[in-house]
This record gives sequence, C-alpha cells and structure tokens, in this order.
Amino acid sequence: MSISHAHPLLLPLLVSIFFLPAVLGGANFRTCNGSYENYRVNVDTVKISPYPITRSSNADITITGFTAKIPDGSVVELTIANAGAGTPTISSTKTFNLCDKVRCPVRPGRFTFSLSKIFSTEELKGRIYVITVSIKDAKDTSMCVVFLCWVTDGGSTTLIRQPDTIRELA
Repeated sequence: MSISHAHPLLLPLLVSIFFLPAVLGGANFRTCNGSYENYRVNVDTVKISPYPITRSSNADITITGFTAKIPDGSVVELTIANAGAGTPTISSTKTFNLCDKVRCPVRPGRFTFSLSKIFSTEELKGRIYVITVSIKDAKDTSMCVVFLCWVTDGGSTTLIRQPDTIRELA
C-alpha cells in the first residue's frame, strides 16, 4: 500500500534532478574525451552567470573541481565555437595564465576558478555556442570540459549537452 503512495513523488524528484541545475545556472557538461581517467582535474561543477545569457549581458564561467596536481606553468584555454548551422566553427580562443585565476602553486584538493565576460560583442549577436575550457601545460592537458549554451534576445536560454556535436570539436 505505501509503495503506491510513493509514485506521485517520483515525478517531482526526477524533474528536480534533471532541471534544477539549469534553473540555477549550472551547465550540463562533459569532458572532452568522455572520461575523467586521462585528466588530473576532476570537474565537479560548471556554472554560468548571469543566467540566462542575453544579447545585452555577458557571461562568467565558474568551474569547481578536485586535483592531485596541476603542473607549474599551466594555462587556461577558452574556445568559443559558433554552432548555429552546420559544422561548428571556432569564433575565438583565449588563453590565460592559470596563476592569474587561482593561487599558485595549486595544492591538492578542491579548487575553483572563474573566467569573466567570455563573449565578445560580436559573439553576443549569435545564438548557440560550443564552449570548451581546458587547463594545459607544455606536455599535457590536465582538464578539458565542453558544453553548449544559447544567447537569447532577453527571454530564456537553455544549457544542454549534445554529445554528437561536442565530439566533432574535441
């Protein structure tokens, strides 16, 4: 008898699990290679603010993760590709010194970094973008995540994951 009373609660639970991150500005993301096994950094969350992204605003990305070690001299690379029609084309690539974003040397454990105002004025005129954020040194990639986001005219925006589109860029 009590099991039949639990079914009405199942739908709200599933809805909250799948849609709450989008409502709070969290992005559905994946690693560039589809697995954490080859990366030194295990990304926990990717947040975009403000949410939604509109043509009159810009976006900040905050990434939180865990690491055992990130090599000295590493950089953060941000790639934005226009995915509006056909094959995604790279719109811009920006490189930042990791030590400008986090305290160095990066100690083992949890860390967070942010990238501010990621879109150019021209990019804010577009609609859908594939965003790739990676941490690299001269020899290796320590982290790489990829996700899609839309820029809207002022209404709502959606953040989704589409593995087929994302793999074309990775």
